[in-house]
Amino acid sequence: MILKTLFSISLLFTGGHVIDTKLGLHHYNDEDYKEIFYLKNKDTISKNCVRHSENEDIKKIRGYRHTEEGTETVTYFKVTKNEEKDSSQETSEEKITS
Repeated sequence: MILKTLFSISLLFTGGHVIDTKLGLHHYNDEDYKEIFYLKNKDTISKNCVRHSENEDIKKIRGYRHTEEGTETVTYFKVTKNEEKDSSQETSEEKITS
């Protein structure tokens, strides 16, 4: 119940947006964002980015950062373009238009 509440608050503040390690902004629908939110450390998932209209691989990376107050846990998202799925979509579009 607490995790569902945290997810709801996160979705309310971010609106389904994810900032990757290169400070790029990506947007996913609510169901995809939910799967990204519950992703385990170092796991990867493929989702469709609404902003870029591309399939992307999202890897969740948890790490630790040392500060003056001590150590804190931070979460990073590494987002890469999924070439395999995008190329198959391009071929199917070519077949339709030809």
